[in-house]
Amino acid sequence: MENEVPRYTRQLDQLARLGMRTTGSAAHTELVDSIAAELDALGLAVQRDRQVLDRWEAGPGSVGLDVGGAPVAVASAWPYSGVTGQDGVTGRLVRLTGRRLRWAEAAEAIAVVEVAHLRVPSAAVIASWDGGAALGPTVSNPVLSAELGGVDLAAARAAGVLAVIAVWDGLPDAVATGQYVPFTQPYRDLPALWAPESERVRLREAAERGATARLRLTAELTPGVPTDTVWAVSPGTVAGESVVVVTHTDGSNEVEENGHIGLLALARDAVAAPHDRTIVFAAVTGHLRIPAVTEHGQATTVWLRAHPELWDGRPGGMRAVAGLAIEHLGARAFAVDPTTGAYRPTGALEPELLYATTAELATLVRLSWPEVDGGPVPVAKPAPLIHFGEGEPLFQHRIPAVALVTAPEYLLAELTERAVDVGVLARQVDGFRELQRRLASTGLPADALGTVRPPSKLRKGVAALRALASVRAQLRRG
Repeated sequence: MENEVPRYTRQLDQLARLGMRTTGSAAHTELVDSIAAELDALGLAVQRDRQVLDRWEAGPGSVGLDVGGAPVAVASAWPYSGVTGQDGVTGRLVRLTGRRLRWAEAAEAIAVVEVAHLRVPSAAVIASWDGGAALGPTVSNPVLSAELGGVDLAAARAAGVLAVIAVWDGLPDAVATGQYVPFTQPYRDLPALWAPESERVRLREAAERGATARLRLTAELTPGVPTDTVWAVSPGTVAGESVVVVTHTDGSNEVEENGHIGLLALARDAVAAPHDRTIVFAAVTGHLRIPAVTEHGQATTVWLRAHPELWDGRPGGMRAVAGLAIEHLGARAFAVDPTTGAYRPTGALEPELLYATTAELATLVRLSWPEVDGGPVPVAKPAPLIHFGEGEPLFQHRIPAVALVTAPEYLLAELTERAVDVGVLARQVDGFRELQRRLASTGLPADALGTVRPPSKLRKGVAALRALASVRAQLRRG
């Protein structure tokens, strides 16, 4: 087998050079075009599905905060919150507390809200096929904390709040820096910033005495920005069945998102040798701008709805017997150095979060996936509440699938340190290559891959209540 590591290294170097690739940005467009060029060079007919969105971007130097004329550190801007002029907005600070924030108390003022960094029971969001915990008893990520933190910018704007300062509680400053969270909300037309935990006491005391603050967020709003999903088909020798391989292309660092590296490797394999089933490769846009491209689900939902003939099994089309979703390859573990405060690689790896959506596929993964530390990788089962990542639309559309979606705390942050172990990336890509080889062969019958059974509304409701109870307990303790 050809040594692919030098190619992977060049692709990672490209991601490091491009930096943050928010949806529709110049960096994102350059990456999408390079993926299309590589698929075209393989002899595949590249297709483009265009989305158009109103784009918000907070560039370097666009954020600022001071209280009583003294500068206050900012961890990051709240994506798609709002904009101010160069002079910012000035107002009295009002601290809001409690499970249900009373936004009216901060009308014509700047609200200060503390957001706890939560640990959610693992079983509520990630199940396991063997009954154990796929990633330990709890999981934590700034993405979850931002989504569950109770900061409703729409309600704040309706109440007449001038701006919002969300202050991290329990997330180290070095981890909070540059976090692009939350990334699933529509534009709110209300400027908001994240302040680091080190400013929490200072902001709390300033709000309690009614100090005056100035918040500046000179983000740019650009209407009608185009962004493309690129996809291609490698025809099979047997009609009527397909395998769908997906990733997304927008991302914040070289882990989020590097799945195209795996997708292109699988495309090279597909054109190198005949395969029974047709293989469809889709590198989708919009993962970091889900509200702009779909009203439900992840960005792959848009592509599935646009091309049912490639997967839904209706007469004249193809039935997708399986899918592969490739995200977050080779993620290294990071931690805050207690001496220096720097956020750096530890030398260890992030635990792989590898889903299989049927028991039969879980067995196939155990046979096909390269061993980790001398043993098989734990195979996760979608929990009733959620299936993380772009594998979720395959699950919801009942396509049996395997999805890698490892989730380090830095996943949505801008990083200067290299975050990918290229050897681990190569191992994981090899796992997907072997899975594609098996799944694209009719020697593995479609009915041997199992039946996807999404959870009932009752199961989802019970799981949501359990997760909510855990969150409330943590907030009470805080």
